[in-house]
Amino acid sequence: MHEHQDEFERPVGRWWPAVAGLLAAVSMGLAQAQSPDPVSSPLRLSGFATLGLTHHSNETAEPIISFQQESPARKGWSGRLDTVAGLQADLRLLESTSATLQGVVRAGEDFEPRLRMAYLRQQFGADAAVRVGRFRSPFYLDSDVSEIGYAYLMARPPMPIYGFLANLVPHVDGADIQWRRSFGSFGVLVQGYGGRSSSDFYFFNTTPVDKAEFKFSDIYGLALTVGFANVTVRGSHTRGDQFTLRSPLLDQFNGGLSQVAGGLRAVASAPLLPAPVAAGLTAKAAAIDSYRNPYDGQPSYTSLGFDANIDRWRLIGEWVAFDSRSPLVGRSRGGQLTAGYTWGNVTPFVSVARNSRRSGTLDTGALSPTGLDPQLDGAIAQLNAAFVAAALFADRSASSVSVGLRWDVRENAAIKLQFDQVRTPSPMVPGVMAVRRLPIDNRVNLFSASLNVIF
Repeated sequence: MHEHQDEFERPVGRWWPAVAGLLAAVSMGLAQAQSPDPVSSPLRLSGFATLGLTHHSNETAEPIISFQQESPARKGWSGRLDTVAGLQADLRLLESTSATLQGVVRAGEDFEPRLRMAYLRQQFGADAAVRVGRFRSPFYLDSDVSEIGYAYLMARPPMPIYGFLANLVPHVDGADIQWRRSFGSFGVLVQGYGGRSSSDFYFFNTTPVDKAEFKFSDIYGLALTVGFANVTVRGSHTRGDQFTLRSPLLDQFNGGLSQVAGGLRAVASAPLLPAPVAAGLTAKAAAIDSYRNPYDGQPSYTSLGFDANIDRWRLIGEWVAFDSRSPLVGRSRGGQLTAGYTWGNVTPFVSVARNSRRSGTLDTGALSPTGLDPQLDGAIAQLNAAFVAAALFADRSASSVSVGLRWDVRENAAIKLQFDQVRTPSPMVPGVMAVRRLPIDNRVNLFSASLNVIF
């Protein structure tokens, strides 16, 4: 098994520039709280940063924000899960035309710079606008503030809901149309979008860890946001015509399927084999060929959520549904409910979340032994075992209970302390965590402390 060296054991020379950059970002944010860019300036710079530490004692399941995160939060203290910094530049080109760039670095991605937004925005009248380029994925409730820790009540959105598809697709390359209108006591935002997205995907259960290329093509969707004085409600529905995963290990797996299918056809061509048996072997070969690229699908994602402020109460809820249209990955449903109560600058909160797989059983009946060729039957048995393991590791079911405290130390900075207990349904379900092998200790008690700033 490929082992990731713990971040606190890495050479100081590699980590110091990144850590120094984060500290500088935090210092800048605290210093510039009362020093915004002049309104008349065509260029506006802003940013965000989170310095986060976590601690847990589970050796078999390691928390991650998404399966893009190469380096999980390992046992003991870690800065991998939440530490992030981002810088954004907004340039007004013409009276109704602007350009936006946003770059992000995450500790869990070895501080490699990622371009999250790069688009041109054209305003049409008072109500409509079009963006072309790269923009943050508009799939879910917290889309607009994804990765901006200060904007969250909690240390992070609940992992059972956001740990798979939501954070796996951080951006869309394409275009969207936005229409805004106020109607007395409420406002409406309608957003139609389309494009594609690609990123890395890590299979942590392989040796070494297999890095796959994830592509989500021909994305199209619609989001509706309705804002009242104290409540915002948002719903979205997104579809994609093609969802693919490609990696050296998957190529090897596809090659094994082709070899077994070819072996079945060779046996079926034996001249003395009865015709019904030959036909059955040929059908079995065709079925095995159809198992290639088992993660591919045409997914859809639906989100419906609200964010309410009622006196001192803050209530947040979201329901999500994901259908991969892949027999191996299947469908899932989930939801979260979070409540906080503010005293002055302090807000204690509690949150519950759950995501459950509803289906995902791939019919591998074609991977039954032939009884005619022991060597071929051995290869079939190996493929069947691989499918069983893949089906287990594709189950992202998980639940969480979280309690914590947010302290707004000033108008652009907050300190958060949080305890999460994240569970999967059984030791044979990895959920939204990095798992090397099954079974696991399917409960993670996670403590988090973070400083979040915007500037």
